[in-house]
Amino acid sequence: MEQQDKFYKGLFFGAMLGTVGGTLMGLLFAPYKGSETQQIISGKVKHAIDKAAEYYEGGENDDAYSNEAKKRSQDIITTARDEAKKILDEANSIIREIKGHPKAEEN
Repeated sequence: MEQQDKFYKGLFFGAMLGTVGGTLMGLLFAPYKGSETQQIISGKVKHAIDKAAEYYEGGENDDAYSNEAKKRSQDIITTARDEAKKILDEANSIIREIKGHPKAEEN
């Protein structure tokens, strides 16, 4: 079971790394202005997170899922939200660097 968990964890983080790399390459060669690209990306990420949350909060089949499955799916959603925020922050940083603006101060 631990072997399978490691496989899925590696698969998930590999997919996230590929997503980040693809996003960065897309930003560098994007046909739109930075602000337009940023709005498109943030809209799609929010839509994907909302869609995942809908599936998680299904309601009718809640009794069919164990507490462990709920915990794992919530962990995945939380991780996806955190990674999406990191991607958007990195995209904003790259856009500012390309435009020649200084890096924004982090809280």
